[in-house]
Amino acid sequence: MTELDLYKFCEDKEMDWRGDQLIIWLYFSELAGWTELVGHEHFDEGGMEVNLKSNCIAFDLCEVCDDWEIDPERILKKEN
Repeated sequence: MTELDLYKFCEDKEMDWRGDQLIIWLYFSELAGWTELVGHEHFDEGGMEVNLKSNCIAFDLCEVCDDWEIDPERILKKEN
């Protein structure tokens, strides 16, 4: 996955900085696209930690960015 791939996937998703975490919310219908983007092997070693909501999941995108050496502020700028 490249930075551009991640940016394009995320550009129409709800995201927000919460402290040092870049939280993204994905509807269940978007999970197949997410899995295709990061690759099935990303989930082999224990998966990823998410918060289950009533109609979506939420997780810290910074952890994913670290795995691919992507600066999360290039996905969504922090507001000062």
